[in-house]
Amino acid sequence: MAEFMESETKTPAQIPEELPILPLRNTIAYPFLVLPLSVGIPRSIQLIEDALQGDRLIGLVAMKDPTIETPMPGEVYEVGTVATIHRVSRGPDNSMQVVVEGIERFRVEEWTQTEPYLKARIALAPEIVEPDVELDALKRSLQDLTREVVALSPHLPEEVSKFLAQVEEPRHLLYLVAANMRLSVEEGQKILEADDIKEKYHLLLTRLLREKEVLELEQKIQSEAKEEMEKAQREYYLRQQLKAIQKELGEE
Repeated sequence: MAEFMESETKTPAQIPEELPILPLRNTIAYPFLVLPLSVGIPRSIQLIEDALQGDRLIGLVAMKDPTIETPMPGEVYEVGTVATIHRVSRGPDNSMQVVVEGIERFRVEEWTQTEPYLKARIALAPEIVEPDVELDALKRSLQDLTREVVALSPHLPEEVSKFLAQVEEPRHLLYLVAANMRLSVEEGQKILEADDIKEKYHLLLTRLLREKEVLELEQKIQSEAKEEMEKAQREYYLRQQLKAIQKELGEE
């Protein structure tokens, strides 16, 4: 299994106006985060190989319909994330395990190529962040709510809350939480596409509030089911004891 060496992360100033575009199935790529990808479609493999021969930069966009084998313009979202390829491992079937790191949000300005893979002229679209009291309150609310969701979620380690408490930059915090929560592609894309950082926070907070309510309800249902099961077990045990006593007394 061949493995490529890690590359240096590019800055937005080093990102060209035209990029190869890799459609993602059931996945949203966010800026600043490392993401592992499985690549097996021939044209996607060629895209990665070509990028490795160049600046290792690609554009990542989510597919609107994950069942389409080779999506074309109009079948993928046009707001995505520029990413740099850090590492690639090849499998025996020529598939690739690719590790990428998101750099910045972008919008497709014009599709310039469809074969052998998609290419587009892009414009970087970083959110404008103006720190103020409202943004500080939104950050704190997101950290607090995430802590509550993590406490209720069996699939999320407690270390997540401790780590998030140390993240100060508003965009980093937002995307880190979004990437670790169970969001649908549509929900994640809506957050990615919002230009206003505060709107992004409101969207994510609304989704997390619903997740908290669902988790609390699940916990209540499980607790009630456990109580019913324990009650049934106690009643069965008492009936068995009663039968044993009646047998000893010759009442059966």
